[in-house]
Amino acid sequence: MSGTFQDSKILTYQYGIPTSLQKTGQQWDFSNAWAPLQDLVIRGLAKSPSPRTQEVAFQLAQNWIRTNFDVYSQKSAMYEKYDISNGGQPGGGGEYEVQEGFGWTNGVVLMLLDLYGDRLSSGTQTAFLEPHCLAAALLLGLLLSFLPQ
Repeated sequence: MSGTFQDSKILTYQYGIPTSLQKTGQQWDFSNAWAPLQDLVIRGLAKSPSPRTQEVAFQLAQNWIRTNFDVYSQKSAMYEKYDISNGGQPGGGGEYEVQEGFGWTNGVVLMLLDLYGDRLSSGTQTAFLEPHCLAAALLLGLLLSFLPQ
């Protein structure tokens, strides 16, 4: 991994990779994290021949899955963006309220479950500790989001 990438500290955030390090209050800046960015960075790092870099990719995936799982457990919804400075709660900023049930968030979670499902954990001490239970819970939530309200 490049020194600049590591020096920026973007890999040290517990709830996801911030979209930028600029604190402007806009939705595409700190402290929001968006699923497409997580996807690009994780898949890029996972393709590295370096086992250390591949492990960084896994840890980023683990962080993102836990953020989504924790918020889903609290609010029964997935969101378009998450605030990494506020415990991973739904994000903010920009010209509209944060959106629920967002397709790219759901898609990235499914991709990460497919890629790392045998290693991921929700971080809870409940029955969801097993990776297949985590996958089932998130998949059920995704499917339920498509039902008419």
